[in-house]
Amino acid sequence: MAIQFHSEAIVLKNMDYQEADKLVSVFSAVRGKIQVVARGVKKPGSSLRALVQPFCHVQLYLVKGRSMAVVTQGRMIDFYGNIRQDLFTAMQAVYMMELLDKALMDEVPLPKLFYSTHQVLRAMNEGCVTPLLLRYFEVRLLVELGYTPVLDRCVNCGSKEIGAGLFKLAAGGLLCPQCARQENGLIAVRPDSLALLRLLTNASAHVIDRIHSNPASLNQLEWFLEQYLEYYLERRFTMKHTIRWLKKKLPVNG
Repeated sequence: MAIQFHSEAIVLKNMDYQEADKLVSVFSAVRGKIQVVARGVKKPGSSLRALVQPFCHVQLYLVKGRSMAVVTQGRMIDFYGNIRQDLFTAMQAVYMMELLDKALMDEVPLPKLFYSTHQVLRAMNEGCVTPLLLRYFEVRLLVELGYTPVLDRCVNCGSKEIGAGLFKLAAGGLLCPQCARQENGLIAVRPDSLALLRLLTNASAHVIDRIHSNPASLNQLEWFLEQYLEYYLERRFTMKHTIRWLKKKLPVNG
């Protein structure tokens, strides 16, 4: 028996599926990440065409049969048109969608992460496009997936004397000086980068524009989170590397 349901969703990606259809990956507010089919969406007169664009915020009405859910109708909540006006801003939004698509398990509701994603996209659409905002999103993803780095004690022995900020990636946390002497391949994290990371684990998107940071600490935090995400999610994020390559080739602001 077909089951009908509806949900707010953020479109992660779409791909061709049969002659006139698309297979759409969405982050649903009530069901987590799900794959849905948009029938006839490639036809010129389809009312669903605008609703399956990446990082759109939509309300979808679906029918689930034996396999995947099929979109029967929907409405646009927010197209985030301002994000689409700038190449690098749009690429950063697509990077966020790639993170979600590769990191989330199917049909595992994560309402707090859905709300954080919506907050970040709305802030980007309003012109708040900063490296710190993207780091905030990466940290929120890690927290909601249960991969919060241990920053307040030694991950090995529990000591509060964590000293110089030596991080063991495989253990997911800082080490005290004594435990660090017995390890190889540790990451030395700057104190200001650690302070930013601690702040982002508890901050709201509303306060990001009030946080002061310097380029050196931001650059290290970006590099650190990239290593952390790729290690724990066991994925390589193509768009992140594309953005880095383009920044080297093209003059961009910020």
